[in-house]
Amino acid sequence: MKVYRIAWKDLSVRLRDRNTLILMLLLPVALTAIIGFAFGGQSVATRIEFLVVGPEGEDALSRATADLLLGMEGFDVEPAAEDEARRAVASGEKSAAIIVPEDLTASVAEGRPAELRVLADPASTINAGVVRELAERTAARLNAGTALARAVMGALSEERELSREEQLLAGRLTFRWMSETLEDPRLSVEQRERERAGFDVRAYFAPSFAVLFLLFTMMSSAKTIHEERESGTYGRLMTAPLSRACFVGGKLLGAYMLAAFQMVLLIILSSLLFGVRWGSDPLAVLAMALATAAGASSLAVLIAALTRTSRQTDNVGTAFVLVMSLVGGSMWPIEQAPEGFQNLARFTFNYWAHSGFKELVFNDSGFQGISQELLIILAMSAVSFTLAARFLVRR
Repeated sequence: MKVYRIAWKDLSVRLRDRNTLILMLLLPVALTAIIGFAFGGQSVATRIEFLVVGPEGEDALSRATADLLLGMEGFDVEPAAEDEARRAVASGEKSAAIIVPEDLTASVAEGRPAELRVLADPASTINAGVVRELAERTAARLNAGTALARAVMGALSEERELSREEQLLAGRLTFRWMSETLEDPRLSVEQRERERAGFDVRAYFAPSFAVLFLLFTMMSSAKTIHEERESGTYGRLMTAPLSRACFVGGKLLGAYMLAAFQMVLLIILSSLLFGVRWGSDPLAVLAMALATAAGASSLAVLIAALTRTSRQTDNVGTAFVLVMSLVGGSMWPIEQAPEGFQNLARFTFNYWAHSGFKELVFNDSGFQGISQELLIILAMSAVSFTLAARFLVRR
């Protein structure tokens, strides 16, 4: 019973603190609204713009390649002269440009190497990388067509030696087929995406900001362990019939109750204010919220247990939260990071908490979809709570 009284006392004190309420509720809601307003409520993903420098001559294969690139769906593509393309990419106006050689047909026929050149803006690595991959796919199709042309010519030559006129005719027919295939491919890829009702950028950042500010709130709450000792409150508590284990248990429970209250309230506010749909299974959402609260509160109390003063807890905790949130994807879309960075993010609490909420918000996965996230977060919580309790009781 004493444990619950200590926990309730801590919770009451924190909820009466205006600064705590601002950190818990106002800042995450305000940032979510600002981000949503800045992006107009649309998806974070944007259409990639690039330029195509087409051939000035009438080379059939070069012209077909340029037309193929200009007709790419899902991109904003414009034709341009080479000088204009270089200026636009150098100034950062366009992320990349593809320059098509003017003599592809002759190069393929004579076995000479040819290349699609990509001009890339170094400040736009992601978009420029997508354009480069697009150019590489186009080159792969040209190489496949070239291999087909060589195979046709080789097969005909095995039957009998072809005259010069017959070789030219076979070459023209093969290259015409290649051009037609590039302009109107017989085999294409159709992508069907699930409709996400009410999806906007706020649905992505509402969970991430909730996790970020939950950690800040927990750090602010955890440092009260040192503040009570420094102010003499802890000494007066110890004169009462109260064991150290009871005191530590009350502190841990109080931090968890505050974290759970904050997460549940932020979920409700984001639903009411921004229309964020957290999935059709309220029990799964509640389980994810409670597990996230356990993870954040346990990490914060562990840091408080490992530091000596409230100032140390504040400084170390702030640095820890900022680094973990940056690496874990609470401040930006982690999906845009290189694979190596995404692997590093998996070692953070933020990554798994945000991943679980994304499964609920975007895929409506329910318990089955968040089982891995729940297990990992609960394992982190158990280890952190155990270590924190052991260190605090010893002190």
